[in-house]
Amino acid sequence: MSNLPAILDIAEEYGVAIDHRTVGKKETMAICPFCNSGKHKLSINAEKNVFKCWICEESGGVLAFEAKLSGKEYNEIKAKYFGEKSLKVKKHPAYALSPDQLKQIGYHKMKQNEFNVFNKNKDEVIRTWKHYEYEEYVKYFAIFLLISKYKNKELQKAQYSWFCKEIEKSKVENIHDTILNVYQNREQKPWVIRAIDVSEIAYELCIKEQKENNVDLYTSVLFAIELLKFITEKQKQGS
Repeated sequence: MSNLPAILDIAEEYGVAIDHRTVGKKETMAICPFCNSGKHKLSINAEKNVFKCWICEESGGVLAFEAKLSGKEYNEIKAKYFGEKSLKVKKHPAYALSPDQLKQIGYHKMKQNEFNVFNKNKDEVIRTWKHYEYEEYVKYFAIFLLISKYKNKELQKAQYSWFCKEIEKSKVENIHDTILNVYQNREQKPWVIRAIDVSEIAYELCIKEQKENNVDLYTSVLFAIELLKFITEKQKQGS
């Protein structure tokens, strides 16, 4: 792992405000650049090359640290130190998930602290990720379809602007571009079909009832998703 940079060097490079009284101790403390609390609550462990903020709970290794500080993708930072070939080596897809993606599905700490357990459960990890990915596509494509039905163009524009900001929260890479491409090319993926069903239910709950703010839009889609899950489960029980 000698290719890895020292986490304190990365902190210094990006101007992280370190409490110099703690340098040389087991945990170097700094002001977290991710939550800007103004307090020295970011713990940096130089020996393990990891970080954690005790306020916003952002955490991870040195590559994730630099990715967050630079605003670049995790794999781009990985390639910076290990070369493009490191991204092309054939490996189990669970290993390609970024720290943020693993954190989203609850496996970040397992990989970080219990790698052998993570390795044994890698198939379950990728199944969990695929399920999350599917749910994200259904949710956001359904929202996108609802917005496309707005007759008021100014309201539609405002809602699309909100949508673009909201979808950035997803840990699925390039989800916005994928949704646009699928919509333009009329591709029939499984999540597209599900999202259409969700949007039709949500349309009755939201736009038809003239509940057109983004909170109503979002909650209508979430309700429709859960309703369809309930209906599907009942159908399975009845068959």
